[in-house]
Amino acid sequence: MTDAYPTGSRQKTEHGSSELLTALDDSAFTKRHGVIYGTALAGHFLDGFVINTTGVVLPGVIATYHITSKQAGYLSSALFLGMLVGAAIAGIVSDRLGRKFPLAVCLLIFAGFSVLAALSWSYPSLMAARFCQGIGLGAEIAVVLPYITEFVPSRHRAPLVTTATAAWLVGLPVSALVGTAVVPTFGWRSMFYIGIAPVVVSVVMLAVLPESVRYLLRKQRHAEAQRVVFALSTARPAPSAARPADTAANVPSAPEQRTAGSVRKLLTGRYLKFTVSLWFMELCAGAFLYGLSTWLPSILEKKGIGLIGSLAYTAIITAAGVLGALLAGYVAKRVGRRPAIVCGLLLSGLLCLWWGAVSTTLPVIVIGCVATFFGSGIAGSTLFVYASELYPTFNRATGLGWAAAWQKAGGLVIPTVIGWVLALHSSNYIFFVLFAVISLLAGISGLVATFETKGKTIEQIAAFLEPDRTHNIGESLVGAAASPSSPSSPSSPSSPSSPSSPNPVTGFTAQYDQETGR
Repeated sequence: MTDAYPTGSRQKTEHGSSELLTALDDSAFTKRHGVIYGTALAGHFLDGFVINTTGVVLPGVIATYHITSKQAGYLSSALFLGMLVGAAIAGIVSDRLGRKFPLAVCLLIFAGFSVLAALSWSYPSLMAARFCQGIGLGAEIAVVLPYITEFVPSRHRAPLVTTATAAWLVGLPVSALVGTAVVPTFGWRSMFYIGIAPVVVSVVMLAVLPESVRYLLRKQRHAEAQRVVFALSTARPAPSAARPADTAANVPSAPEQRTAGSVRKLLTGRYLKFTVSLWFMELCAGAFLYGLSTWLPSILEKKGIGLIGSLAYTAIITAAGVLGALLAGYVAKRVGRRPAIVCGLLLSGLLCLWWGAVSTTLPVIVIGCVATFFGSGIAGSTLFVYASELYPTFNRATGLGWAAAWQKAGGLVIPTVIGWVLALHSSNYIFFVLFAVISLLAGISGLVATFETKGKTIEQIAAFLEPDRTHNIGESLVGAAASPSSPSSPSSPSSPSSPSSPNPVTGFTAQYDQETGR
C-alpha cells in the first residue's frame, strides 16, 4: 500500500495536514483497518464483560458476606464511582498524551484489580477492588471511542462506532451466560479470575495500534502522521483535496494547545447547550443501562424465576440491546443522530411502563427485549457516536470522557436508589416506572437541544461550533454543509468542484457527503 505513493508526493505533503486527513477519511476499509479495529473491539468487549459481573456475582456475594439490599446497591455504586473518576480523568490525559498508550494502560488497570476482587476477604475489600477496577473500565470507554472515530474512514464512522458499542454491550449477555456456566460450579469468585483476560489484549494493543493521526497532527508530529496514513489509507493525498477548515479546526495555535483537555471549553460558546443536554442524556442512559444490568436478575427472581433462569433471561433481554446497537449506526447514518436518539429514548420509556405491568414470562422477555433494543441499543449507541463527533480533536477525548462520566454517574446513583426502594418492600412495578421516567426525560432533552452531525466530517462540525477559532471559516459553513437545520443541503449554485466556488471545504461538500452517505 505504501508503494502507491510516489516519493515526490510524500515530500510534497509532508506538512499537508488537510491532505493527510482527506486521505484518511476517503480510504477504503482495509485489512490494516480491520486489525486495528478488531483489537480495539476486543478490549471494549472485555470492558462490558467485566462491568456486568456485578449482576452475576451479586447473589453469591450477598450470601457470602451476609449483606443487605442497601449494601448490595453500594457495591454496584462503588464500581460506577470508579468509572466516573476514570472517564473524567482519562479523557483529559488522552487529549494531552495521545490515545494508544492510555488505552493499553486502562485494560491493565481493570484486569489487575480483577485479581484483587477475586481474592477479596471482606465486603469492604471487595468494594475497594471494584472501585479501583471501575477507574480502568471508565477510562477505557473515554479513550477507545475517540480513537476509533479519528482513524476510520468517514463514510464508515457511524456504523463502526455503534458496532464498537455493540461489542461492549455483547459483554453484558455473555457475562450472564458465562455466569450460568461457571458460578453454580466454581462460585462467584471465578468470574473475577476470568476478568484477568484483558492483560493479553493490552499487550497486543501496544504492539499493533498506531497513534491517532489527528492527535499527531495537532502535536505537529507530521512525519509520524504521514507514515501512519501511508501504511493505512488507499487514498492518495492530493493538494486538490485540501480542506482548509479541517486544518484550522484540528491544529490549534500554541495557546490553544496548552488548553487541550479543557473541561471549561466544553461549556463555552455554542457548545454549552449541546454539552449540558448530552450530559443529561448520558446520565439517564447510564441509569437505564446499568440499573437494568445490575438489578434485573434479582427482580426476575422476585417474580418467581430461579437464579439460572433469571440470568438466562437477563442475557436474552440485554442481547436485544446489542442488536439495536448493531443497527443504530445504519439508522443514524440514514435518518440522523438526533432522530435516532430522541425516538429511541421516548419509545423505550413508554415500553417500560408496559413492561412493568406484565407478569407472565413470555411478555416480560419480549417487552423487555424491545425496550432495551430502543433504549440501550438504538439511543444509547447513537449517543456515543454523537459525543465522539461533537468536539474538536484537541478536546474530543475530554468531551467524550465527561459524557461517559455522566453516564457512570447514572450507574452510580440508580443501583443505590433501587436498593433503597427494594428495602422498603415496594412493588416491583416501581422498578420499571423509574426507568420509564428517566428515558422520557432524556428523550425530551434530546428533542430540545441536540446538534445534528449527520453529513459532516468531524472537522466541519468543529468549524461550525468554533467559528472564531477557524477565522470565520465556520461561518461560511453555515450556508453550506454545516447548518444544523439542513445538514446536507448545498447553498451555492456554484459547482462544488469549481475553483470559483465559495465553499471552503473543497472535496467535502454537502453533495459529496450525501452521495457517500456520511
